Amino acid sequence: MRRPPALAAGLVLALATIALQPVGAEVAAVLPTDTEEGRPFADVPPDGTDAAMIDALDSLGMLEGTECGTGRFCPDESIGRWVMAVWLVRAVDHLDEPGPGPGRFTDVDGEAWWSGYPERLAELGISQGCGLNPPRFCPSGPVTRGEMATFLTRAFGLEPAERLGFTDLAGTVHAPNIHSAVAAGLVTACSDDGLRFCPNGPVTRVEMVNFLARALELAPPAIYEQVAEEHGIRHLISGYTIHHDCCEPRVANLELFSDTVTGAVVQPGGRLSLNRLVGRRTVDKGYLPADTWVVDRVSDTVGGGISQYAATMYNAIFWGGFIGSYARPHSVYIPRYPPGIEGTLDYPSIDLSFRNDTESPVLVVSDYTDTSLTVKLYGDNDGRAVIGEWKDGWHTLDVLTQGGPDARVVTGQVSRPYRYVDPPSTRYISNPDLGTGESIVIEPARKGWTVRVDRTVTVNGRDRDQSWWVSYRPVRAIIEAHPCVIRNTCPPVEQPVEEEEEDGEVGPQPF
Repeated sequence: MRRPPALAAGLVLALATIALQPVGAEVAAVLPTDTEEGRPFADVPPDGTDAAMIDALDSLGMLEGTECGTGRFCPDESIGRWVMAVWLVRAVDHLDEPGPGPGRFTDVDGEAWWSGYPERLAELGISQGCGLNPPRFCPSGPVTRGEMATFLTRAFGLEPAERLGFTDLAGTVHAPNIHSAVAAGLVTACSDDGLRFCPNGPVTRVEMVNFLARALELAPPAIYEQVAEEHGIRHLISGYTIHHDCCEPRVANLELFSDTVTGAVVQPGGRLSLNRLVGRRTVDKGYLPADTWVVDRVSDTVGGGISQYAATMYNAIFWGGFIGSYARPHSVYIPRYPPGIEGTLDYPSIDLSFRNDTESPVLVVSDYTDTSLTVKLYGDNDGRAVIGEWKDGWHTLDVLTQGGPDARVVTGQVSRPYRYVDPPSTRYISNPDLGTGESIVIEPARKGWTVRVDRTVTVNGRDRDQSWWVSYRPVRAIIEAHPCVIRNTCPPVEQPVEEEEEDGEVGPQPF
């Protein structure tokens, strides 16, 4: 599965960002604990994913002023174009609330508080209105499913996608954008009977909330809509992304492993074992030989590189506030991963075991690009959602929604490296094809070190403190050289004798 493109810069949902420093400096993430209660809607049933997404967007201020009455949301009514304009602009634009519009659209009342939103929507290239002569926006008109797909594709910069086989898209200009929105996981077909999209069908207010929530990564992709409803999975709890280089064999292994795990549901009190779920990684399953740390060097093994999945998922578990999970860190530090907060895999002995110690099921969703892997955990943390990433030696964590009073809030800290251990003596490998002045460094020497990890999970004002130490062993240098260099038996190198120059001088002269 491919993850949707990154959200727009300056997204209003980025309420807090914490930057952790690279290895060698103290790293800390202290997240705010204040909560902001969303306004209740009397016509929205409190249970289910719809209520969770309405509450999330409402708590972020996205719905303010677009209610259909005091304390009412009218979830099943068709969404008007002016309401859609307000929600989309608030979701993707980093500017302050736009002022009154300059009158681009002849049917938009410049005195209306929302008149600046259609103008801003046009400035962003998301919608140019419903007519050109004269320019009109049709603010009270309903939004169709085809229009909705185009608005979302433009607003979130969705990538072009292949045709998906819908039978009712002939003649609609929205067809390419419909394919993009479906491929990005924001919306699904309206019927499996002949695979129809219903491009001219109206979009309800609650449907638009869910489309936006998926685009903002607060809700699972559309293909998991039924799973979320069946299991009461309400919102994103935590997600984490770790970046890597493109196009290596290990990336293909990582994507195959990711596809196998995604969609797993862990019931309350249950455990998910990655080794048990995926099984042995073999050529028959499609895994390739790729880089793996073996004993004292990097070598190719079938399925190499998938430890990045364990490292990524472990961070989602860590920052999501789950307690009782287990992962074993790498024996040697790999800068691709956050120090101390990471894990590795080796079938069958080294595993990651995720324990769902909450009262709600958890859905695991894995996304990837050519240069990154993301693992997201969906469930119920009283509305609180966080996302983080490790890139170029830096960790960041964004609080998407603060959540309610029952949400688990995590603070974490990783110490500076200490207790350094010198590497063992260099190991030399004989290579008679090398010249006596040549050598190949197979593995450079590295010191070992230790970090302390501290985490506090706060629930209902009560703290649960955890601390542990992670030690990375030193790495001996491995160097290939000519046998005589290793044995120190190479014959002395004869120094060339400089020939006498025509003027009788030999070699360089003294000053």
